[in-house]
Amino acid sequence: MASPTTDYSTEKRLARLAGVTLAWWAHGAIRLVLALVLLYYGAAKLVFGQFGFSDAGDALIMHGEMSPMGLLWRMVAFSPLFQFLAGLAEFGAGLALLWRRTVPLGALIGAASMGLVLVLNLGYDVMVKTPSAVYVLLSLLVLIPWMPRLWRAVLGRGEIGPGPSPRLIPWRPAERVGAIAGPVAALVLAGLVAWGVSTMYPPRSVDDSVPAGVWTVAEDTAEPAAQLSQDTRWSALALGGTRYGDAAAAQLRLADGTLLTGTWTRRDGGTIALELRGLRQQGQTVQEYAGTEPETLVLEVAEQADGTLHVTGDGQDLVLAPDESGQMLHERGFSWSVRPDDPFNR
Repeated sequence: MASPTTDYSTEKRLARLAGVTLAWWAHGAIRLVLALVLLYYGAAKLVFGQFGFSDAGDALIMHGEMSPMGLLWRMVAFSPLFQFLAGLAEFGAGLALLWRRTVPLGALIGAASMGLVLVLNLGYDVMVKTPSAVYVLLSLLVLIPWMPRLWRAVLGRGEIGPGPSPRLIPWRPAERVGAIAGPVAALVLAGLVAWGVSTMYPPRSVDDSVPAGVWTVAEDTAEPAAQLSQDTRWSALALGGTRYGDAAAAQLRLADGTLLTGTWTRRDGGTIALELRGLRQQGQTVQEYAGTEPETLVLEVAEQADGTLHVTGDGQDLVLAPDESGQMLHERGFSWSVRPDDPFNR
């Protein structure tokens, strides 16, 4: 007499369903983390907070005085268009990752964006090399379920079947609710991230009126030192017009070559106040540099009929003249048409 056989097909089907569901939950956790990262960095660029804007207040530092990271920051800060498009790609990828129908698109854009960030971090010695590499890896992990379909679409032949659909809850009524609630929750989350990031940065305004600009010392009542290396008279002054809160960027070049950098603020009655420090040195932490006492200068500035500035106060009595060459980078502007001096590459 033959022994009856036990049918385990139902148990196997349930075990497989549980395994697939757990895999999608792990996949969902990864793409949520990646989405939050991309939304955060994208929003920081869209509000021009991560890099800020480059203006005349940063005009006196020489190419060789910059660190590689400082060079990258100034390059990106100079181009609001580059910042905005980079932020749009990252924020859009993060938003796409939150809706199951656009997950592969978000993962592809995220991998490309984070790949570019990784290359920039490697090439310009930015300290977050490992995190950017992890974000590239996370983007590729999120993309794994769609990789066979993408491979077939790019290199294969024949019909391309439907792609996988993330199913966190394999129950049709819950999926119907999720189809509506998911996109709404994604938009709310993206809005909260964008709002939170925008509140991290001080209010920004622009005031390019005098004395903002790049100035060189035309007259100075102070006597020069016996040796140029000991001459602490002013050589040039750069005052930015983009204010964060009440302060804008400022740089002061001394005759001995020393560069002081910091901020300046406008006060009543033609008075300005500068807070300046020397350049940060290699091996000096951010906390140590921020803890150094700035040199504070309170000056009276009077614009003269010929366009020069008479500056007095804190031991200074000098005349500043506009430095046309020093303002070239920030005044050249953009033009679709070819100008008579193009290509102007100097």
